[in-house]
Amino acid sequence: MPIGLLSNCGAVFAGGLIGTACGKYLTERMKEVLTVVFGLSAVANGVVSIIKVGAMPPVIMAMIVGTFFGELLQLERRVRGGLFGALERLPISTERIDMDEYVTIVAIFCASGFGIYGVLMEGMSGDPSLLLSKSVMDLFTALIFAGAMGAAVSLAAIPQLIVFLIVFGLAKLVVPLTTPELLNDFMACGGILTVAAGLRVSKIKDSPLINMLPALIFVMPFSSLWGMIF
Repeated sequence: MPIGLLSNCGAVFAGGLIGTACGKYLTERMKEVLTVVFGLSAVANGVVSIIKVGAMPPVIMAMIVGTFFGELLQLERRVRGGLFGALERLPISTERIDMDEYVTIVAIFCASGFGIYGVLMEGMSGDPSLLLSKSVMDLFTALIFAGAMGAAVSLAAIPQLIVFLIVFGLAKLVVPLTTPELLNDFMACGGILTVAAGLRVSKIKDSPLINMLPALIFVMPFSSLWGMIF
């Protein structure tokens, strides 16, 4: 049973509910400040992941190629439209939701390098420790954003659960083919995306985060090819 995976998704759901209940007690100034603090914390977490990189060139190439295909397919526009359409069909108010911000936090919950790495490790070894650590962070992340956007934040746990279950199912196939260097490059790529998310949440730089996510697909093949050549 994937204890860490379910705990992480449960933490997002619970954090969203708690934040929705407590949101009315927070001033607009407090919500804005907490959001900026989260953004800066995300940047710090991303930097910690980046410094683990084995080889930076294949990571950069993955970012470039992945973003190219993401832009070509207009992934962010499609995901944004899909999420907005889904929320409109639910009995919750969408008036408080900043869709750019909402798309960003869904991406953070579903596709952070740390999260996917944790799922891979639990799927392969059964060790939930990384995901349990992430659960604590995601609980407070969901709480902060739900204070501003309401119950919709809890629903981010649904796509997160779907993505994590798929990765968990693939773990036994993927991890045996990797090396510590490949996993470190994967983490570094996820770290760049986390930095981009933090800058976007903090309103510093509006990066096309969803369009950048295909980089996670390319980074391991590119890193493996780089290792064979160099």
